[in-house]
Amino acid sequence: MVRRIVIVTLMIAMVVTGLAWPRAGAAQGNVADTYPPYQARYFGETGHSAVNWFLETWKNTPNALFTLGYPISQPFIEESFTNPGQFYRVQYFERAILEEHPENFGTQGNRFYVLGRLLGKRLAQGRENEEAFRPVGNPGDGTWFAETGHTLRNSPAPFRDFWQNNGGLDVFGYPLSEQFQEVNSQDGQVYWVQYFERQRLEWHPNQPNPQYRVLLGLLGNEYRDQFHSNNPAFSFRAPADAMPRQFIYGFNAHLYGQGTGWQDRNRVLALSKNAGVNWIRQQVRWRDLHDSSGAIFWAELDDIVRDANNAGVNLLISVVSAPDWAGGPGMPRRENFADFAYFMGEMAARYRGRVQAYQIWNEQNRACENGGDCARDGGVGGRVASADYYVDMMAAVYPAIKAGDPMAVVVSGAPTSTETNRLDIAISDTEYQRQMFVNPKFRANVDAVAVHPGGQYNPPDTMWPDNPGPGPNWRNSREFYFRRVEDIRGVMVANGMADKQIWITEFGWATANNTPGYEYGNSTSYDQQSQYIIRAFEKGRYEYAPWVGAMFLWNLNFAVPWRASGNEFHEQAAFGVLNGDWSPRPAWNAIQALPKN
Repeated sequence: MVRRIVIVTLMIAMVVTGLAWPRAGAAQGNVADTYPPYQARYFGETGHSAVNWFLETWKNTPNALFTLGYPISQPFIEESFTNPGQFYRVQYFERAILEEHPENFGTQGNRFYVLGRLLGKRLAQGRENEEAFRPVGNPGDGTWFAETGHTLRNSPAPFRDFWQNNGGLDVFGYPLSEQFQEVNSQDGQVYWVQYFERQRLEWHPNQPNPQYRVLLGLLGNEYRDQFHSNNPAFSFRAPADAMPRQFIYGFNAHLYGQGTGWQDRNRVLALSKNAGVNWIRQQVRWRDLHDSSGAIFWAELDDIVRDANNAGVNLLISVVSAPDWAGGPGMPRRENFADFAYFMGEMAARYRGRVQAYQIWNEQNRACENGGDCARDGGVGGRVASADYYVDMMAAVYPAIKAGDPMAVVVSGAPTSTETNRLDIAISDTEYQRQMFVNPKFRANVDAVAVHPGGQYNPPDTMWPDNPGPGPNWRNSREFYFRRVEDIRGVMVANGMADKQIWITEFGWATANNTPGYEYGNSTSYDQQSQYIIRAFEKGRYEYAPWVGAMFLWNLNFAVPWRASGNEFHEQAAFGVLNGDWSPRPAWNAIQALPKN
């Protein structure tokens, strides 16, 4: 078992120096928000998730579990002890404290956005006059660091090899002492040790397992025990309480059409807010805004963004349908990827801080989403673009969005739930997602992975084949079930994407309708629709935590325009939680009553 090194002089140093220790405070220092991507890996061993860029740093640290340890807190704001008066967002690990430095974001590949706190330096404070901590001359053998005036050698302890093989300067910092012998207060034994800016190494040559002959101090644990005994950020948490960000409850809504007889955008926004749902997904067609001359006519989208901001509603803009001049109505031609990137970059810059997320395309595994007509006869025409083609488009667009608004979340397009495998119809969503995940460009150019699970008339807890829905139809394939999201999660885990969050950008249950292909809705009452929706939200928020971060119900208000056009029983209206006369269905009332945290 790895022993914790407790240094008696720590308490002496505290008294001698009289320096202020870190103060925690959630609202101090005007600390900048965390940049996306928002991701999480939950560790049951300590009851915490390593999250966001702290997790990214953990993953990029050699032998992270040994050099940093498990997370022992959720992120919180704390004053720096090396820069008093400066506050940073931190996350504690067993052997380190990591802190965000927003001033370094966007430079050198974000290598210095998250840094380890100088815990070793703090422990060495007050010991500068001890012989081991006094600077030494340069021996001329390449082991000396001018920055601190100390050497790093493999004798008598092999600290140099350990330092080089486990992250070096980024993880440990420069040496602050020479190697010297110190008493371990826990076992009373004398060991060779060396202090570094961020850590303290101790040599245990008699350990039978070579992995544990050089041991790291559990400095994060020590600081927690001494200064955070009552800080709730350190309390053991279930996965649902260890999320990287607040869970997103959202509606798909129709916000265009202001000025027509049927639309009242502020009413739509108010109905969303009154239900406790503070996000709306609005689809936007690129072809409607970008002229072949290069001019962009933002028109009503400006009004939508303004009204949503005034209402306090966040926006996820889903962008589809290239202009004809760029190869539309499906995806753009490859030679027009740069035009799409320009368009998205201009959008992100124009709406910086006012549009919170962008989704690139929709159900791209369907042929009709790439040159066909998805609104006619269940979708006709077109041809499925390959997953690599789609990822190449994402790789062109992602940097442009981030240049316009680095805080914007970029979400992949969600393949539709299907087991069909015909290029003129659709490709299985699990296979299409797998092909996206194995492309290394995808990981680098997406913040969240979108999923559109099925439902048909199957309750959210059912799944083929072990617990099938009622039947007789739409039951004998996993594509017809809300729990399809679990299959996508399995593909993510198998392909190294487990830390990315899933955003469910469409899900829902239709009721009675007159649209061919959606007859299953005729078996679902308004009350059943309500029950299924609430149970799905509960599964996403609690059972799928922390790997599902957002759920956007399909839909809020599509029944209103369909009633105005004379067909309130269209399938899009049947999925809604408002009737065509704006009155709430049982599902809207249930969503309003649903606790949201």
